[in-house]
Amino acid sequence: MSFVDQSAKQGGFSSASEYIVALVAAANKKHGEIEEALLAGIASGPAEPWTDDEWRAIRERVESRSVN
Repeated sequence: MSFVDQSAKQGGFSSASEYIVALVAAANKKHGEIEEALLAGIASGPAEPWTDDEWRAIRERVESRSVN
């Protein structure tokens, strides 16, 4: 059994084709969400440099996620 067939079965899809269609739809949705986020960022105004404290806070959040 191929990876696609196995994934389709595990995902409750009736066929590999149905599974592929769902994957493409999910990718299109995610692409749209990313595009919306980028446009919102552009519309939010000019960029401002982050402070050392902001960078430190980001680093701490990332490091705390990698520990769990």
